[in-house]
Amino acid sequence: MERLRFGLIPDEANATLADDLARAAGEYLHTDVEVHRATDYRVLASSLEQGRIDFAWVPPVGAARLVTSGVVRELALTMRNGQSTYLTGLFALRSSKIETPADLRGVRAAWVDRESASGYIVIRAALRTAGVSLVQAFSEEHFVRSHSEIARALATGKVDVGATCFNFVSGTVEIARSGYKDHGGLRDEDVRLVAHAGPIPADVLAAHKSVPQRIVTALAAALVDARSPQLHAAAKALVHADGFVRPGPEHREMLVSLLRVVDSGKTIPPPGR
Repeated sequence: MERLRFGLIPDEANATLADDLARAAGEYLHTDVEVHRATDYRVLASSLEQGRIDFAWVPPVGAARLVTSGVVRELALTMRNGQSTYLTGLFALRSSKIETPADLRGVRAAWVDRESASGYIVIRAALRTAGVSLVQAFSEEHFVRSHSEIARALATGKVDVGATCFNFVSGTVEIARSGYKDHGGLRDEDVRLVAHAGPIPADVLAAHKSVPQRIVTALAAALVDARSPQLHAAAKALVHADGFVRPGPEHREMLVSLLRVVDSGKTIPPPGR
């Protein structure tokens, strides 16, 4: 294999970090690695499915479709705050009057992408299950393509609410990691959690089935076992992860469950707070 093609969703925050990862992966694997930036989640998944790219960071919904179809192999899962799952939340500025789902009437909303689990699908399903009329709730809906843009849209007043990923600190209701913290510079005291749902299985580093096993094994070892400190560090910075773990049966079951949610329009039950 003369060249490997690495795919991801472009984001202003990860432009140079993606190049850093490609460079570190190329040095580790002794081959050229190119970065391919997809226009949206569906294009990324389609490019990997068709073999136009060799491996990619795939969001959960795309990963669920690709893994269950047997088109890709999972190499590693992201770990954030000690967990390989995360939650989705609908956030508003604390200065607003939006405090609960009942206050969602005619508000302006920012979503990541129609294929984003945390940035669109799961939180909307949860609101619908809770009896919220999505037609009446949102007067404007903006698809801004990234979690950093969700935070920016909320901070600048372009929208009233925005959906992004987060984790609670274990055993508490304190927010540990979130899209607005990682990408947008907003603080806990700036925002209010209006609604949440989950858990959602973590995003996946996946390789097309045509990629040689030696490459798959080497990349998994570089991330999970830190066999390449440079590649390990570059990957953590790119996806805002604390580390990586190998996928197991539990993760596969969660992907299958997520796919059922997407196909049926039902929701994942919210965790206890």
